[in-house]
Amino acid sequence: MPDVADFLRAPVAALMFVLANRAGLGANDLANPATASVLASTAFDELNPWSGSDDRPAARRARALELVKPLRPFVDTVINDSRNAWWSAPGSRSRQLHLTDDDRVDPMRVGTPTGPVTGWEIYAQKPEHRVETSTELPVAPGETVISGAHAGLAYGPGDWFPDYPVKQTRLRVSDDARVYEINRPEDWHGLVMRYGDPDSYRGASEQLLDAAGVDHGLAPTWSAVAADWDGVHLTLAGMLTSIYVPVGAAGTTTTLWAWEFERTLWLKPVFTAATLMPLADLPQGCSLKFPTRRRVSL
Repeated sequence: MPDVADFLRAPVAALMFVLANRAGLGANDLANPATASVLASTAFDELNPWSGSDDRPAARRARALELVKPLRPFVDTVINDSRNAWWSAPGSRSRQLHLTDDDRVDPMRVGTPTGPVTGWEIYAQKPEHRVETSTELPVAPGETVISGAHAGLAYGPGDWFPDYPVKQTRLRVSDDARVYEINRPEDWHGLVMRYGDPDSYRGASEQLLDAAGVDHGLAPTWSAVAADWDGVHLTLAGMLTSIYVPVGAAGTTTTLWAWEFERTLWLKPVFTAATLMPLADLPQGCSLKFPTRRRVSL
């Protein structure tokens, strides 16, 4: 589990705790997995450069880091609460959820990346053709936010605006599947350093740099990652502590910015079973009413 310093230096984590404090939420509230996931997605949305705010994203990130400083005891209590150990735990292999609005998509048929990494894949920090899942949360019956993906769709921006309802499938992952875990920004940097090709990097995206002051840096060559790993898992702790946090080592700086919620990116066909679940109709069905999509004042 990342320590207090990891959360206090990370803009998304900082804003999550600021939002919770403003709403009068305490440690018991954040021990609810759905609440924690919704707060994380909302914080991501608030800092996302494409969310429609006229504010400068870099200034909003800096302001969040200032506002969280007096909340250190609160942060300490929450991240050291044993009920939140799942924040940095490997995803359950029997409860991975795949969401899609395309009936032609079969999660049991994962295409393994091939060839060199493309410019888009460096910018987006993921393969162009992929299957992603999010871990099913232990929530109360009837709760509609049952994974980080559900929270992201309902309370975050992302690049996917599906036609509802979406098809959701619970997948079982082979016990032999090899999954790389990202719990801290250094874990992403380590993946890049091991599997990235420096010659593939042509510099920062001017649009992202101008809009948010973010240089995403080099990305892994996904075909090389697939030779050693079947999946890459970004934990909730990893999402909170890594997004917009640059790491520089060995002459290379990386900044994870494009993974909006807890998820596993699958590079190989490792699923052993698939079970269809009731369709998800998130925009009309979310039972958690805090926070809203309205921009908050920092």
